[in-house]
Amino acid sequence: MNPLVKCLLASIAAIGLSAPLAAQDLTDNDTCLECHEGTERSAPADPNMPQVHNPDGGFFAEAHEMWSCVDCHDYVVEIPHADDVADNTVDCLNCHEEVPSN
Repeated sequence: MNPLVKCLLASIAAIGLSAPLAAQDLTDNDTCLECHEGTERSAPADPNMPQVHNPDGGFFAEAHEMWSCVDCHDYVVEIPHADDVADNTVDCLNCHEEVPSN
C-alpha cells in the first residue's frame, strides 16, 4: 500500500478513535512511525553527509536515539503534514559545529 495512503488512513482512524489529531504529541516518535514505519530511508542527497537512519527506522548513530524525530525534522509542526515536507532537509549544523562525512 502506498505510504501516503497508509498515513491518510491512519490519520482518519486517529480522528475517530482518539484525541483530536492536532493534539498528537509530535515529540513522540511513535506518532511519526504510525505513518513512516517501514518507509525506505535513502541515503542523504549530499554524499558528504552521514547516513543517520537505518532501514528499520532506528539509527546508525546511536547518539541520536535519545532525540525525537522533530528535533531534527523541525519543519514538521502539525499532523498531517504537507505532502512536500519530504522536500525539506535536516540541517545537522543546528546541533553540530561540523558534520563528519561518511
